[in-house]
Amino acid sequence: MLYLICTPIGNLNDLSLRSINTLNEVDRIYAEDTRVASKLLQNFKIAKKSIAFHEHNEELLIFEIIEFIASGGNVAIISDAGAPLISDPGYPLIQQCISKNIPFTALPGPSSVINALMLAGLPSDKFTFCGFLPKQREARKKVAIQLKASGVTNIFFESAKRIAKTIEIFLEILDHSTQISICREMTKEYESIYRGTLEEVHELLQTDQIKLLGEFVLLVYSESTHHDFQLDENFCRLFLEYLSPSDASKLIAKITNNSKKDVYNFLVEVSK
Repeated sequence: MLYLICTPIGNLNDLSLRSINTLNEVDRIYAEDTRVASKLLQNFKIAKKSIAFHEHNEELLIFEIIEFIASGGNVAIISDAGAPLISDPGYPLIQQCISKNIPFTALPGPSSVINALMLAGLPSDKFTFCGFLPKQREARKKVAIQLKASGVTNIFFESAKRIAKTIEIFLEILDHSTQISICREMTKEYESIYRGTLEEVHELLQTDQIKLLGEFVLLVYSESTHHDFQLDENFCRLFLEYLSPSDASKLIAKITNNSKKDVYNFLVEVSK
């Protein structure tokens, strides 16, 4: 069996009892950084050494892990912090497990994505996790353009050395009243959460009120400017003069921000 185990994102006490027991019981532990894993294992008196499993050797180790599990072994995968596979190695391994019917399961636990969403004070009914922001300035501009009127909370990982520049880029593209949150060093002693408009948080950065050290999660909520329009019979009949109900529904749905299915059903009724 393969176990995907979430590890603490800062406070070691957040490791679950089930995770501790599983780490004690498995035959092998693969970790993104064996030095980080060593501290975790020592803290819970787990007398095992971890094996390095990261983006540079992942492909080489996949079949070794698969064969070991197939022969009856139990393996745990842990990341430096948080959930394995989430902006971390593991996806190709899981694909192979599925392909070869190797059993695997995930042990729930700490996640900086979910933790930040709970702390941000932004809409949480819908959200998009976007991983790490690109390093290149132009690529980050493209991300900002895509955020315009997204209508959901977007979550990014960003480094301490780039967070200020990223906010400046977002200011160039997005409305200055866009609501954002910066979560720093979550679950640690100096956990800090900064909430406000893009302009307000930029001011905090400019005046050194946000310490540029540690782990950062950036959340951005750009309110949707699209609204559903009430379908009008006369308006829809104009389209039906030139298009089939199927083609007309696609175009009207795009214009009015209604679903294609709803528009099509309305057109069928109108054309009777």
